[in-house]
Amino acid sequence: MTTKLPFSAPATRRPFVRRASVVASAAVLAVGLTACGGAKPKASGSDDEGLSVGIFVDNAFGDGDFFDQAAAAEKPLESDLDAKVNTYEGQLQAQNFEPLLQDAADANDIVFVLGFEAIDALIKVAGENPDTRFVFVDGTVDSPDVVSAEFRTAEGCYMAGALAATVNAAAGAKAAGFVGGIDAPVIKNCESGYTQGVAEVDPAQKVTPQYAGSFVDPAKGREIALALQQKGAHSIFAYAGLTGAGIFDAAKADAKISPIGVVADKSPLAPGKTPGSLEMGVDTVLLSLAKEFQGGDLEQGSQHTYGFAEGGWKMVYDKALVGADGIAQLDALQERISSGELKISE
Repeated sequence: MTTKLPFSAPATRRPFVRRASVVASAAVLAVGLTACGGAKPKASGSDDEGLSVGIFVDNAFGDGDFFDQAAAAEKPLESDLDAKVNTYEGQLQAQNFEPLLQDAADANDIVFVLGFEAIDALIKVAGENPDTRFVFVDGTVDSPDVVSAEFRTAEGCYMAGALAATVNAAAGAKAAGFVGGIDAPVIKNCESGYTQGVAEVDPAQKVTPQYAGSFVDPAKGREIALALQQKGAHSIFAYAGLTGAGIFDAAKADAKISPIGVVADKSPLAPGKTPGSLEMGVDTVLLSLAKEFQGGDLEQGSQHTYGFAEGGWKMVYDKALVGADGIAQLDALQERISSGELKISE
């Protein structure tokens, strides 16, 4: 159960950025102050209480993106682990986070936290509640009290680049566009992976990058997409949160580009124009870590990374736009990554 405030703001997610000693993702959404609570259950595995799992987001579910990928874990947590799931939504206001996280600590055995705005509160509450396991998702938190789950960004973006080059080759285009939210290390990491993926498929193609300076400006994203088109880019991939929605707006308005999605399947944003998306397996990660916890194998303060092999990333394709042969070649390339044969430089 989730109780929301009568407020809602535009939903998006920024890829995680470094702040002090923390590397984390940004998720920009809004709503909510209180959540399901209750007396703290006994430790998992006890005779009379099952596993209780909390999912906290620093803003709100319903974004069709990062937070909803986490919400998708609720059903498998319930069916596979017989867990009770409680959800918590903040309002991107610091005063909300500690009370909500304390409620989550009181009511759950393990709590997943998404959204870098809540990291300071997370570190504090986790340190004060050693009997509850806290997990930060999509970044590394330098705290012995917090488990970290990080996605291997360059690896995922590599396959987005391979897709871009494949679509370009079919269209006779020689440039792949990249839109970054801000000029930060993690975005550069994605750009590097994307560039490597393009070169793997077609070394003759070039990558044309441009940074928006914002994660929440779709109008700027649209403007950049049109500018990249003028520079010869056909396939365009944005690692830029809500700003990235602008490339789909441009495609939907008949710009001659092929936008590639990230985090979730973005084809509904530009039907018939989106060759594929790089999906983030947030639900898979939550279920995997909850299983480890239930089995007594999730150590406090441990750090975990996820790529294609672990279900952290998944590619989805539009067969009509990519073609069966193109998809087969991309699947073979992804298998080389999953097997460890192909190493991606960070």
